[in-house]
Amino acid sequence: MDPRIKTPLADLRKQFEMQSGSVEGMNKSFEALSQVQSVRAQLKERTAKAGKGALADAIAALDKQNCRMEGPRRAISTACRPRETTGEFFQLEPAFRRILAVADSADAAPTTQATVVFKELEEALEKLVARWTKIRQQDIAALNVELKKAGLTPVDPNKTPDALLRRCRWRRRAIDKDERK
Repeated sequence: MDPRIKTPLADLRKQFEMQSGSVEGMNKSFEALSQVQSVRAQLKERTAKAGKGALADAIAALDKQNCRMEGPRRAISTACRPRETTGEFFQLEPAFRRILAVADSADAAPTTQATVVFKELEEALEKLVARWTKIRQQDIAALNVELKKAGLTPVDPNKTPDALLRRCRWRRRAIDKDERK
């Protein structure tokens, strides 16, 4: 540790806990967002094959739920409060990233405000993940029964979207290239 830093170990522990919790929140929200996007892509494929009727309506209703879970891809103001951004997975990851930057900005315990925001983000992520789990276990399962009856392939919420795989491969190649330098 830098000898010029006189921060007590307990305060550094609080900082570390907020940093690691932020990274965990970023990872959880990204994973759930990837699953939601995958399900939406699969639903889009099934919509074309389902035609019109009750099955198409059920697919549209589930897609609408997933759309709300994903959230719009609008720019997020750095001044926005968590309660304005925690209803959707798309906005949670950047909010956790901002809290990580705040916690990492000094070798000190996180401020009271940062701690409050971090707790709000954790609670929002918990609620959103619980909603997503319920949709996966109940709504997607019920739709899959109907899809099987219609002779269509069921929706797999664990399938990784192809665009995400391409992005991960590109990012991995860039990291490998940097490591060779």
